[in-house]
Amino acid sequence: MSRELPRFEGQERPTNTVNLLREAFTALNDRAHARLAERGHGVVRPAHGAVFQYLDDTGTPVARLAERAQMTKQAMSELVAHLEHHGYVVREPDPADRRAKLVTPTAKGREVFALVGELVPEIELDIAALLGVERAAALREDLERLRVHATP
Repeated sequence: MSRELPRFEGQERPTNTVNLLREAFTALNDRAHARLAERGHGVVRPAHGAVFQYLDDTGTPVARLAERAQMTKQAMSELVAHLEHHGYVVREPDPADRRAKLVTPTAKGREVFALVGELVPEIELDIAALLGVERAAALREDLERLRVHATP
């Protein structure tokens, strides 16, 4: 596991499928952030994945980012402000709505996308090596089925 698990009544809390999915995600996500830090992007923290994961390359309003990430607009604004301060995104007027601003990745932000894009095939190969090619493919299919089925 990527970190210590919480305790309940003196013992580790029982795990369930949802917790295991989250912990697996966290472990793999930690690899991505370690790679980003090695390449000079140490200010990008796991929480900033909520911005990068839902950011369109042509720009996205903060409200839409927040909705996609299922978080408050205020929380998303703080994440965007941090990334903007460090040069990963800019806020620009939305040509379709003068009152709104679009969050758009900068060259530095696009570098984060590229680095993560390089890492994804490595992780896919590691999963296939660990589980076997057929089980890795079945896992992807099962996760997609769960994603589609669980979506309200």
